[in-house]
Amino acid sequence: MRSSHVERVLREYQALRDPAGDPALEAVKAAVFLEDVFGITLSETEIDHELLGTEAGMRAVLDRSRSPG
Repeated sequence: MRSSHVERVLREYQALRDPAGDPALEAVKAAVFLEDVFGITLSETEIDHELLGTEAGMRAVLDRSRSPG
């Protein structure tokens, strides 16, 4: 995954999210976004409701998916 592609997609996602929204809902929206755009499927237990809806949370998931398992 090219870094420029990731940066562009994260910027697009940030424009879509509601920073004042419910963190749990934003986390689920982020999980759906990651699956739709990057093919990364998260289990319910992997959805961190405090972090996933943020840029830092999205980056953490993307970094983890690129690391050898």
